[in-house]
Amino acid sequence: MAEYTGSKRSSLGRRSFLAATGTAAIGLSGCLGGSSGSSGETLRVSVWSGTNETVFREVVVPRYEERTGNTLEITGNWQGILSKIRQSPPDDPPFDVTVGVGRTVHRGAQDDLWEPVNYDNLSNAGGIKPQLRQFPMAETGVPVAYGVHAYVYNEDTISWNPTEWADLRSSEAQNVALPSDFWLKLFMMAAFTMDDEPLADEVYDRAYTDALLDVIESLPVSTFYQGTQQLWTALSQGLADVGHYFFAYGLKKAQTTDEYNIGVTVPPETSGYIDYYQIVRGTQKKALAEEFIDFLLDPEIQSAYAAEFNLGMSHRDADYPDLTAENLPTTNEDLQDVAFQNFAGVADYSSDLSDRFRALVQDN
Repeated sequence: MAEYTGSKRSSLGRRSFLAATGTAAIGLSGCLGGSSGSSGETLRVSVWSGTNETVFREVVVPRYEERTGNTLEITGNWQGILSKIRQSPPDDPPFDVTVGVGRTVHRGAQDDLWEPVNYDNLSNAGGIKPQLRQFPMAETGVPVAYGVHAYVYNEDTISWNPTEWADLRSSEAQNVALPSDFWLKLFMMAAFTMDDEPLADEVYDRAYTDALLDVIESLPVSTFYQGTQQLWTALSQGLADVGHYFFAYGLKKAQTTDEYNIGVTVPPETSGYIDYYQIVRGTQKKALAEEFIDFLLDPEIQSAYAAEFNLGMSHRDADYPDLTAENLPTTNEDLQDVAFQNFAGVADYSSDLSDRFRALVQDN
């Protein structure tokens, strides 16, 4: 597998992933003492469903419940988080705390669905990497983790070597699977192939809109996939050679499948997303919710989470398994090479670009 010159990130496959993750457990015996808050309460938390929910239940829930004596009631969601809150009574939301990316947090803030963040009440907030607090969404959501976009592919069948996003426009590129769920991440990918502005800033300038759509339309796309399973099916059945996906989720799939060998490559410059956690308006447990978010920021909890799932963590003192440290930017300085989605910067014209992207997908 190829390695990058001038970058600490390299391409990974299932074999190297399994070899490096055999001893990922981290003990937290020193972090399971009592809590300053009351015990015996239940906190309702919405997390991403699927792989993330599984890891959350295995890593976060038992540690939190043992430390505090409280109960975490976890609900997995990918869609409908905002609609569930909007449809609930103002003083009886379906969750006390919810995860969200930039789009979720921004749109929820527009509808006053979140309680204001008081970072002074979070003892671990001082350790959050500044690069993760630079966007307006951090005013209502607390950055807890982050991820980047990567290539995923079937190592046994791929006939070309994807490294940078610009390789998608090379003569070798073929049979590409792209996600159809959200236009912004593909616009950012297209911006990297153009490289006219620093770090995909083209997406925040409407003068580039037509050019970005033209790039996506010109790529050798074999399928716009809907849902993760469609991506893996396309790769396993030879319907696609390579796909655009999430680094952490791709590696987790590589670890857990023996159907075929999945390779994962993070381009030296790539786009990323931030997992924010915010307190839902109307909760009767705001103090408990703040304590929980502070718990998520604890470096030991962050290290335990990173050991099981190759996300980047927001606290500067979190520890990482080797594969994460070698392939994911983990320091605040490294994060300057990641174009994180800033939905607030495109919100005013998001509906128009979403419609145009949807039309492009339907035509292919």
